[in-house]
Amino acid sequence: MRAVKELVNALNPQKKVFILGSAFVDMILSVHEMPHAGADIEGKFKKTVVGGCSFNVADVLWKLGLPFDSYMPVGEGQFADLVEQTLTRRNLPVYREQGAGDNGWCLSIADHTGERTFISMFGLERQMKAQWFDRFNLSQYDYIYVSGYQAEGKNGEVLLSVLNRKADNALIVFDPGPRVTEMGKERLKAFEDLGCLYTVNCSEAMWMTNTHNATDAAIALSVRSGNPSVVTDGRNGAVYTEKKPSGWTAKRIPSFKVNLVDTIGSGDAHTGGLLAGLMCGLTMAEATLIANAVAAHVTASEGAATAPTRSELEQYSL
Repeated sequence: MRAVKELVNALNPQKKVFILGSAFVDMILSVHEMPHAGADIEGKFKKTVVGGCSFNVADVLWKLGLPFDSYMPVGEGQFADLVEQTLTRRNLPVYREQGAGDNGWCLSIADHTGERTFISMFGLERQMKAQWFDRFNLSQYDYIYVSGYQAEGKNGEVLLSVLNRKADNALIVFDPGPRVTEMGKERLKAFEDLGCLYTVNCSEAMWMTNTHNATDAAIALSVRSGNPSVVTDGRNGAVYTEKKPSGWTAKRIPSFKVNLVDTIGSGDAHTGGLLAGLMCGLTMAEATLIANAVAAHVTASEGAATAPTRSELEQYSL
């Protein structure tokens, strides 16, 4: 397989991508360890930044200079104003939706191991309306990213109705995330029936498939969806699937060694790296390698939306 530097040089867009979801405001704290009920611990406030799953995915493509369209609605309020300012600085479109409230925000807490815990306060990104998407022609895209944070409940019903507007051969790059336990099997099957490529971490994938390792989980997800899947497995890299005449097989791509700072946004960054590779015609193996490198860079950085530039990404080698 080609080296990361060679793959970065091959990142020339061939397919069209649409990123659908939310831009959140992240307030990032660090603690030595997560508190238990009744505890009183000392924390350190780090910074306030715009993040959110969809914004983090978009951050990867933006930093790599790859084209994409996106819809991350902007509401009314202090958090919406911060989101608008960030989108404007990046020359990304701002879609203000009146009367739907403020954007959501999140306490992102990282402990001394780098593991993160989120406390999310949802906003208008969980109250989407089908007519908000009338400004887009979803049938022109090859890949449409969707986060599980927008896929549950009534909001998920709206998204499914909207996603029916996509081209038949377009893939929904779907990251259910930690909200997968709240969705139910029928909701997941609805995304599978529409045509989704799962990208999910190992613990979530095992829960979804009642399996006991990343390889078995990845294959089970592909059997269900009929499409490739990617399961991230922390320091053990990531597993991707491909279809052979005998059925689905899985292969592991190793991770890159970095000094871990925190894991905030690393899963989203991995999905962004995968999308970058796929939209540029890379193989699943090559796209997963790029994704591993992007995620490594983010875990070695503090907070969300810390994806690498092309020159930074070229420095990674196994």
